[in-house]
Amino acid sequence: MGRVEGPKKEGSVSKRVRWAGLICIGLSLAGCQLFGPPGPQVLYEERFSSAENNPWWTGEQEGYRIWIAEGKYQWEVQPNMVPGVRCPSAGSFEDFVLTVEVEHRGGIPNKSGAGVIFRSTDWNNYYVFVISPTGTFRVRKVVGGTWTTLKDWTASPAIVQGVGVNRLTVIAVGPSLTFRVNDQEVYQTTDASLTGGVIGLYAVSYTGNEVMRIAFDNIVVASPAP
Repeated sequence: MGRVEGPKKEGSVSKRVRWAGLICIGLSLAGCQLFGPPGPQVLYEERFSSAENNPWWTGEQEGYRIWIAEGKYQWEVQPNMVPGVRCPSAGSFEDFVLTVEVEHRGGIPNKSGAGVIFRSTDWNNYYVFVISPTGTFRVRKVVGGTWTTLKDWTASPAIVQGVGVNRLTVIAVGPSLTFRVNDQEVYQTTDASLTGGVIGLYAVSYTGNEVMRIAFDNIVVASPAP
């Protein structure tokens, strides 16, 4: 009995030690998953849930009207107008992931466009990413008041055509600029002209258009993925 019992006790202790070691390893691995590098951090967001004390400009100018209602940043733009709104109080960003929902509500598709402004230091220096209800997009920059087209109007199946909502994403990390529509990459380029600045929104209504109606929502600026 003694010979049998002794090894059993010794074996039980040994097994417990081994199991404890495995549990520690499991907890360690779980800890790596739970407490690993942090994900992207939200730096700014705007849901347009209220017009009261909202930092985004509202009002009426010759050729366009902008207001907040129904949880949307709504624009009406007359033909031959190119309005834009910057929001310095949102902060200045260098490397970031910017997303915004753009809803086309009315206007002749091939004479309408809307999108985002980023890395803007003033109205003479910024990038702009615009989509059209015809299913095309364009990327431009203005530096020192001089316009340059980085990617002219190009068709993409990622864009919802006609009346509908599109989700635009800009990923800016140093000179690397990546553009997505509805989570699908449509263009990538490298440009070091502008390294940081504020965000904004943009619309273009060409000559011959009807009154263009668009709405923006769910603006989020986050840190890039590590």
